Amino acid sequence: MLLRSVRYCAKPALLTLLPHGATLLYLYQHLKKCMAKKPNTSVSSKPNTTGQGSLTVMFLSITPYERTSKRHMEITQAVTEFIAKDMMPLSTVTKSGFTALINTLDTQYNMPSHTYFSQVAIPELHKKCKQRVAAELKTKEFFAATTDMWSSRTAEPYKSLTVHFITEDFNLKACCLQTAYFPDDQTGENIAASLREGLVSWDLHEENFVCITTDNASNMVKAAQLNEWTRLQCLGHRLHLAIENAIKDDRA
Repeated sequence: MLLRSVRYCAKPALLTLLPHGATLLYLYQHLKKCMAKKPNTSVSSKPNTTGQGSLTVMFLSITPYERTSKRHMEITQAVTEFIAKDMMPLSTVTKSGFTALINTLDTQYNMPSHTYFSQVAIPELHKKCKQRVAAELKTKEFFAATTDMWSSRTAEPYKSLTVHFITEDFNLKACCLQTAYFPDDQTGENIAASLREGLVSWDLHEENFVCITTDNASNMVKAAQLNEWTRLQCLGHRLHLAIENAIKDDRA
């Protein structure tokens, strides 16, 4: 007889000189009895991954997201905000480098078309942002404004309108409500009408309007006078004029 210590059992097993098959049967029964009393904690509890399961995972990893899926909408929203907040051209979504970056981050995401962002995603983001800002402005009893005319790099005229107010925590806050294309002649009358239209479009009432700050251009001065608004002169503009005149003065 032979006395052996089985690997998975501390209890010695008494092996007689039995035929090979009988010896294996004895070992099997011995291990089964011992394992039932004391489970082997060293064996991994992770489920076995079958070949079929691996194929399913592989195919799922390369299947594009549905347009209505949560993940697809999250990435599309992130791309939309990237374009809007960083003022990127809409053509960015068609650039090979940008699409390669997105595909590297998530291979299951298919970039929507340029038209989708220009006609659906950006307008929806603008609508939500405007509703949020309008809701905040409605809670403010008083507000002031600043405005200016400027030209783009291609010499296109624009008018900006920004409102300023103090929050409940006594923090000064500003919201740019408009940066609108201004194709009309930059007369005082046209600017005055445009400013009033800007306030109306945001449902802001003139009785809560304290004052407006502008530069000293004659058309801006006239626009404030026509609307009968209190006007403050822009300190930065006056300082710029003072320095400019000082440099031109031969006595300097």
